[in-house]
Amino acid sequence: MSDTELRRYRRIARDLPARVVVNGIDEYHGRLLNISPGNLAVKVDARVAPGDAAVVYIKGLDVIEGTVARVMPDGFALSFILSRKRRNILIERLMVLANPEHAAGLSDRRRAPRHGAGDQRMVCRLADGSALFVRVLDKSVDGVAVDSPRKPPVGAPIHIGRERAVVIRHTPRGFVAVYEPAPASATDAPSRLRAV
Repeated sequence: MSDTELRRYRRIARDLPARVVVNGIDEYHGRLLNISPGNLAVKVDARVAPGDAAVVYIKGLDVIEGTVARVMPDGFALSFILSRKRRNILIERLMVLANPEHAAGLSDRRRAPRHGAGDQRMVCRLADGSALFVRVLDKSVDGVAVDSPRKPPVGAPIHIGRERAVVIRHTPRGFVAVYEPAPASATDAPSRLRAV
């Protein structure tokens, strides 16, 4: 079986600066060659052996811990040690990198700047009247990204806290919604939900 058949994920070729720390002691500077949600290859002049612990800091992408899986003449391949949550975040970023023609505007679809929400949790009320607790990943004045156990359909009207919103896309961890202006007519007022 070839290396490509053994790979679980497709690799994305990227040339990005990388800082590599091996076994928590030696530091090197190199270049990322390719990356997937489970492995990466880095071009670096470093003394490593299979099984060595390494941390790779990739400019503009992430900080990744792992073990050296294979040594090459000009670098090495790293197998990641990532939690499920961190792997999902990396998958989101790699999807945007791999599909720029489909990802145009995904990371900045909201016009206002995004802000991290710490560990803020909110109630999300769905159109059918059910509710679920979500954790806010980031928010802006016109939208929110949440970590959610369920994903309402894209286009579904919802309430996040006191705000009316519409789901615009799903993410591996939940969904993104943009806020809608409150209805101006008095006939729409009874459909508003009260804060709990």
